[in-house]
Amino acid sequence: MKISLNWLKEYVPDIKKNDIFIEELTSLGLEVSSQVKIKKDTIIDIDMTPNRADCLSILGVARDISPLYKKKICLPKSIKLIKAKNNIFSMIERGISPSYSVLSIQNIDNSIPTPEFMKQRLTGSGIKTVNFIVDVLNYVMLENGQPMHAFDKDKFNGPISVRFAKKNEKMSALDGQVYRLTTDTPVISDSKNPQAIAGIIGSGDTAVSVNSKNIFIESAYFTPTIIRRSSKNFRLQTDASYRFERGVDPLLNKYALERVLFILKEHTKVGNYSLSHSSVPKVAKHIGNSISVESDLFQRSLGVKITNSFIMQTLKYLGFNPKKNKSSFVVKVPSHRFDIQLPQDLVEEVARVYGYNNFKSVLAVNSFNNIQAKSDKNDYYSDLLVARGYNETISFSFIPSDGQINHMQKSQIIKIINPISEDKSEMRGSMINSILSTCGYNFSRNNNNLKIFESGKTYKKHRDGKVTEENILAGAISGINSEQNLKTDQNELSFFDLKGDLISMLPNLSFEANDNIKYISKTCQAVIKQNNQIIGYCGEPSSSLCQQYSIKNKVYYYELMMDKIIHIDNVKYKKISVFPKIKRDLTILVDNKILASEIIDAVERKLFNYMINSKINDIFYNKAEFGKDKKSITVEFIFQDSLRTLIDNQVNVEMEKITNLLMSKYKAIIRT
Repeated sequence: MKISLNWLKEYVPDIKKNDIFIEELTSLGLEVSSQVKIKKDTIIDIDMTPNRADCLSILGVARDISPLYKKKICLPKSIKLIKAKNNIFSMIERGISPSYSVLSIQNIDNSIPTPEFMKQRLTGSGIKTVNFIVDVLNYVMLENGQPMHAFDKDKFNGPISVRFAKKNEKMSALDGQVYRLTTDTPVISDSKNPQAIAGIIGSGDTAVSVNSKNIFIESAYFTPTIIRRSSKNFRLQTDASYRFERGVDPLLNKYALERVLFILKEHTKVGNYSLSHSSVPKVAKHIGNSISVESDLFQRSLGVKITNSFIMQTLKYLGFNPKKNKSSFVVKVPSHRFDIQLPQDLVEEVARVYGYNNFKSVLAVNSFNNIQAKSDKNDYYSDLLVARGYNETISFSFIPSDGQINHMQKSQIIKIINPISEDKSEMRGSMINSILSTCGYNFSRNNNNLKIFESGKTYKKHRDGKVTEENILAGAISGINSEQNLKTDQNELSFFDLKGDLISMLPNLSFEANDNIKYISKTCQAVIKQNNQIIGYCGEPSSSLCQQYSIKNKVYYYELMMDKIIHIDNVKYKKISVFPKIKRDLTILVDNKILASEIIDAVERKLFNYMINSKINDIFYNKAEFGKDKKSITVEFIFQDSLRTLIDNQVNVEMEKITNLLMSKYKAIIRT
């Protein structure tokens, strides 16, 4: 939602510099996605979460930031309206609109231009200007969050009805489209035809123009679920439906008309007017509800002592009308807050005003112990994999429709009734789809050497209708084991590399050949066991799955059931020596057929005193000097003692032993 900063400052004049204010908004949960300067104003675009429909207006945002500035927000001026004795309604379907108001105005002058300040604020907020009356309705909608619609009374046939559409009814809308209505479409109609799809869009037949003299202005509370269903059915989202389907303040519609009337009379001539209003006793379930919050719940939940005065002040500014008892706070849920149902919701309200950045990173007392244990376990194995050269990936738990039909029973697949998109219409029953999708993405970008892992949940449905969630750690390897260099030989990664990585994590694993897992190739498949219990599977993904993700490279996959793993804590470690190391280089001339790795293995098998490491530093060929059958190899040896500083003589003795070994075993010629 885009809002004018200058407009917001009319209600909260103490707003600080833009960058500080934007940080404050984000801390409150009103995340700012962008800010654009337009002339002397700044337009801020806020990514509003679906549960915060109360902030889809200037007044809503002002009210939400009022605790930060200790500023009570007052409603702008309006003209008090009294309900007329005779209303203009034929029928109102209460399931569609529990509260419905209409302001009837005669002899209004709509030919005047819209005031410049109003135009600037509308266009800055992304709303086109149409004519004075329509612009005023949109302006008030941006101001207080109540969408409204105006009908030309002279084009309206008879009284107003709020009902569901009849079979085969049609409506030509303001966007130029003709909509074929269904029997579950809520409409506003006259005695002949639908003149609006309720809460979404009006008809072009009764649209207000600059020549309109007599008008109806509709302001209502529509049931959010009905508006959301219609909006989705017609794939049509307007500024009005965006607000109605999230929940407009059920008690706001009458005041919004009073505010509109004030602005109209301020700028143009208005004749006789009257209010028709119809409402059920309790417009929405949450209105008038009381919630009692124990005083110590704030500290128990947040881990920080927050004063009672701060809690009272915060809840008061947010409109909760709090009262303090001996051991609790009692509040009344305001009409604009659909999302407040539990004591914990009020704790969250106080927490976001207090500022999440002001909380220390400590676990709340006696809470989430099992979550902490699982988190530590996941972090432990993640660290081990990272140490083995793996990269962690994160993906959605949703996959495309029929993405797992080839390796899961149809009855086990969980389909999303209302998916956010076609490629996220099923819950994953195995991690292999997520892992292979990541592999395919990398391979298509010529990143062929992969060692990846991901921890997450899988979901399966059983015959009794129950759904099980399982914590899985899965990964894959592909390509070669190292980048090209002189010191390390390159080899293609294989099943045995995967097996080695897993055993390095859990030394007590065993592997048994298997052919029962559909998504793993029968020729390269094994079950992973710990203490004779199956805790996972590994192998090469099936050819059908690889084709599904356009994978031609060799991939080796594993998945572990985290809840079945028995964690091993008896880790052995060796204290690191604080004494200095001594490095020695030895350059030898050997037969070209002798591998450098053979030399390293031969030296390390002998376990020379004080030697902690050896590696190849250089391999050099010179046919003119050595001949074609010889090569020069430089080996680096590192010596260190854990108890004292070594002296040259101690190292020299060991280097002489190494030299004699290489001379006798490989007929090496010492160069340096």
